[in-house]
Amino acid sequence: MQKEVKRVDENKCAKCGTPAAPGTKFCESCGAPLPAAAHPSQGASAEPASAYAASEPQVQYQGVAIRFVALLIDGIPLGIINYILIFLFTGSAITVDTSTGAVSLGPAYPAYYVALGIVLGLLYFTLLLRRYGQSVGMMAVKIKVVSETDSGPITYGAAFIRTILLYIDQIPYAIPFLLGAILIWTSDKKQRLGDRVAHTVVVKA
Repeated sequence: MQKEVKRVDENKCAKCGTPAAPGTKFCESCGAPLPAAAHPSQGASAEPASAYAASEPQVQYQGVAIRFVALLIDGIPLGIINYILIFLFTGSAITVDTSTGAVSLGPAYPAYYVALGIVLGLLYFTLLLRRYGQSVGMMAVKIKVVSETDSGPITYGAAFIRTILLYIDQIPYAIPFLLGAILIWTSDKKQRLGDRVAHTVVVKA
């Protein structure tokens, strides 16, 4: 009986007390909105917000071709700097015959060349990737290196590990970067060995 009285009260106009049929939105006597219209049923579930939420853009991991082009471009500034350093630090290993103009390289020259090339490459990629997330070649093709976990900037440690393992990814040296290419092709996130160990990925800038 108590429940029936409550139901009847809910179907009456709060302003004039005129009874109203179930589902009626306005009082037939005074025109005031009825409680059922002013406060929709709590049971009516709204459309899930997720149905309208924009899907997050997928990360665009970068593959072999564009990364190889970036390395080729990086070879230009690296070659120029290395060429200058060779003449600055290995002058004693280079002799020029003034009569014939012939240039001869001493036995120490190959060691100097390799050592300078490795040190220069380590500094070049480590500093640029930590500071900008990009080398000069990556800037040109609009790709960058980010952390695999949060897509943020990488640390000096990660940049160094990624760079030093670049020399492993070049195996076999007769076909440069074949190992790195195979690892990228077989990775869901297109990671070479350096990326996997340093927990980095290459994405579109």
